[in-house]
Amino acid sequence: MKKVIFFMIDSLMPHVLDECIRKRLVPGLKFLIEKGVYWDQCTTVFPTMTATVDCSLITGEYADIHKIPALIWYNPEEKRLVNYINGMMPVLKLGMYTCAHDVICSLNESHLSKNVHTIYEDLEKAGKTSGSINLIAHRSSQKYPVKMPFLLKLGTMFRPFEDVSGPDVFTLGRVARSKLDPPLPWSWDETLIGHYGINDHFATRVLCHLIRHQILPDFTMVYLPDNDHKVHRKPKEACQILKKVDDKIQKVLNMFSSWEDAIQKHVFILTGDHGQTLIGQAKDHNIDLDDHLKGLKIADYAGPVKESDDLVIANNERMTNIYPLKPHVDTEIIYRLQQDPRIDLIAYKSDQWVEVRSGGKQESLRFCPEGSSVDIYGRSWTLEGNPAILDLEISGSVTGEKVSFGDYPDVLSRLYGALFSQSCPIISCTAKPGYDFKSAYSPTHLGGGSHGSLHYIDSTVPLIIAGAGQDSPFENPRLVDLKGYILDLLTKTKHGF
Repeated sequence: MKKVIFFMIDSLMPHVLDECIRKRLVPGLKFLIEKGVYWDQCTTVFPTMTATVDCSLITGEYADIHKIPALIWYNPEEKRLVNYINGMMPVLKLGMYTCAHDVICSLNESHLSKNVHTIYEDLEKAGKTSGSINLIAHRSSQKYPVKMPFLLKLGTMFRPFEDVSGPDVFTLGRVARSKLDPPLPWSWDETLIGHYGINDHFATRVLCHLIRHQILPDFTMVYLPDNDHKVHRKPKEACQILKKVDDKIQKVLNMFSSWEDAIQKHVFILTGDHGQTLIGQAKDHNIDLDDHLKGLKIADYAGPVKESDDLVIANNERMTNIYPLKPHVDTEIIYRLQQDPRIDLIAYKSDQWVEVRSGGKQESLRFCPEGSSVDIYGRSWTLEGNPAILDLEISGSVTGEKVSFGDYPDVLSRLYGALFSQSCPIISCTAKPGYDFKSAYSPTHLGGGSHGSLHYIDSTVPLIIAGAGQDSPFENPRLVDLKGYILDLLTKTKHGF
């Protein structure tokens, strides 16, 4: 059986990877593509934000099942916003301890549904070992203490954190980690300059340490965040940024006697969690939600929500969830949003249905699971209204309608999953390419890169599998399907590993 090494490269984009290959900037990724199987259109999850994507990746489910709605979302039971660390001003407003506790502890221990199994939990039941290097979604059976560096202790006012769960090998930078034998030597990448270990250098250093000392688990997932952070600020330098990521991939491949030896001994899987869209530089490329909803009482960002509040805004960059708190407020919100042609899609629940509208247009579409229309993934739906709103192509046959996707890949399952991730009313809106949402304290990206929407630019990532043969295991790959594939590799003998 070959061990599996999985790289999650934040904001890895197909067009950037293809350009880098043409310019011969990424020999490591090029080698894995040539020796394996490559898809330039793998569909991610909605919203296209790391928290929801990572939870779908490790559970094999969309958000209606695993219950992590977004990177930023409203918790109606606690009447407050949850922010898994996005933007300095929002974090300071909500409180550093609250946000740190949510992402380090609550996400895995209480927010992620107990009704789903993570890949780490399933592998443990199968008698296999696993590792998570710096991913925020890592729930498993073992517990590890949280040990905050001094400055983070100061920022969180020395308040305690409970132990967090994780697999056999586990790191969240310096904050929490399993013991390694031999221990990992200290390096600069664990300091404040290196975001206390949440960086590409630390992650690959840990992986190389595991390989060098032959203590690599059967499955290891490695998160590389630097690409995302840099492309947000300098999208026009995306190729040079990805080249630095490839340098890290090469360091891992160089741990073996040859690169060929690496893929003979291991299966390498590389993908991204979402893409990024270039945002225009002019101010009107920020869609100001506070302005659109003027006159309605918007809950204060730091909460708690009051009885007098009409709505809560949970801004996720190119996607925003708006939570109406009073009867009939939703109708007014939807009407106002629909007047803005910069808003791409406006979606909300109506009993078991999802209703979808588009900014600047009057047409609508609604859909629900089960029916005579079957999409390319074999899931059936009932559709009513104008399918062009979601760029759906409907073709008839003697056995029923066939649904294929255009600008919004796997949009029915992804949008349904996001809206039904919570039982409370939600109005989910996305921005057209080139635009970003703006609201109180939210980070904006004029002239930079942003993501979050259903559009294929945000929603399509590369997928590379090397070392598992060159037969394609997927016709239409999705990140949500990778968990089952990996479990097959590691627990079934039919692959001959």
